[in-house]
Amino acid sequence: MTSHYKIFAATGLLLAVLAGPAKADPSYAVVHDSEGAVVRNTTGNCVRTKWLSDKDACPRGATFTQEERTVYFEFNKSTLTKEGRAKLNQLIAKIKTEGNVEGGQVVGYADRIGTPSYNEKLSQKRVETVRAYLAAHGLTMSKAATRWLGDTVPTTDCPNNLPRKRLIKCLQNDRRVEIELVYDP
Repeated sequence: MTSHYKIFAATGLLLAVLAGPAKADPSYAVVHDSEGAVVRNTTGNCVRTKWLSDKDACPRGATFTQEERTVYFEFNKSTLTKEGRAKLNQLIAKIKTEGNVEGGQVVGYADRIGTPSYNEKLSQKRVETVRAYLAAHGLTMSKAATRWLGDTVPTTDCPNNLPRKRLIKCLQNDRRVEIELVYDP
């Protein structure tokens, strides 16, 4: 067995264990748990036995990539950049057009420069900025919640010995807010 296949098989087994006994109705191509609820993966997408069919229990509206749902911030700032506002405007328009989003969660992050407590507060301010922007533009999510994780979940792998300006630039992708969406079944 190749390692790629082993990972795929282990992931499928983990999903099956977490969801409990699951069954797939071939006419719908969507996996349901023992109580009849649609089984979804960690990104909110339906687990399917095959590609889309005529009768589909999962929404066919838009899906949103992680990049579409992520806004980046300048170093040590919690204000939206021009690019951040533009990205949020596109996301808001797409959500309103598609109408298949039931709710969501706004999650804030910071880079590793600074103390953990400072970075937690900074990521909280970033979350509050994004939530306020969404609300001001008519996007209120019924299941909205927030989390701020400070510098605990980096996406970059920058060496510690970089000069400060280069380190700040390298850590750009850690200064972000992600909007996790819950799709309407």
